[in-house]
Amino acid sequence: MGETNDDDVDEHTYGTAPRDAPITRGDFERAIRGLNTADLLVRDQLLHLAAQVVALTDEVTRRLDGVEPKPAPPGTPAGPPIATVENMVALTTDDHLQQVRANDAYHDHGVSFDLVGTTKYEAIGESPPCEELIPICQARCCRLRFALSTEDLDEGIVRWDYGRPYMIRQRESDGRCVHNDPDTRFCTVHAVRPRPCRVYHCKDDPRIWTDYDKRIPAPEPNEILKQFKFDLVERAQQRTLAMFNESEAIKESYPEKVPRRGPKQSKEP
Repeated sequence: MGETNDDDVDEHTYGTAPRDAPITRGDFERAIRGLNTADLLVRDQLLHLAAQVVALTDEVTRRLDGVEPKPAPPGTPAGPPIATVENMVALTTDDHLQQVRANDAYHDHGVSFDLVGTTKYEAIGESPPCEELIPICQARCCRLRFALSTEDLDEGIVRWDYGRPYMIRQRESDGRCVHNDPDTRFCTVHAVRPRPCRVYHCKDDPRIWTDYDKRIPAPEPNEILKQFKFDLVERAQQRTLAMFNESEAIKESYPEKVPRRGPKQSKEP
């Protein structure tokens, strides 16, 4: 057999890339998701601390007001726990935490997630006759704001607003979702559309219709398009669960999907 030409030897390395190689959008968004999740966890720890402070303040005030003038002795006997300050704070912190989280949800700070129980593809909702309605309403529902789910982020198709993670990305020119076709007004990612789009029906929404049956669109002042607030405690609970799901999804994901060949190794010693 003849000698092997050095140029034919596969000397590519795996798992490396040139230092000046651009990062992919997937890498960039994964980094942002990691940072946002860390920010959410710190924020939730601060909310828990705030709830403990409120619980402690209430308990100290109760004792100073003479409701329980004699502090309980230290220690925990058999039977019900002694009503020490520590025990009473521990017993009431969860109730205060719900209210603190609800107040935080009301002010809509930080990162938002849509909570999907299983998968958005199993979401059930009555679909409006969009082909008939869009020439009349001009896809006004595509101006409404909503958050994407971890499932949407993992797919990486539906775009989100980097300034307000993870709200649907919208255009400044007309306020509509970036996936709305500006000519036809139809959705260009309909097959992978988020859960809110799948379960939403505009027939009873005064932001869209003055009279749905008569096909009379609602006026278009900005106030009409503001999102309605739902129960804040429920909203806070959903955000906490969605935050946990996002954290787990990132921990269980991998930055590299398949083996990647990098530049050839240097032959220099």
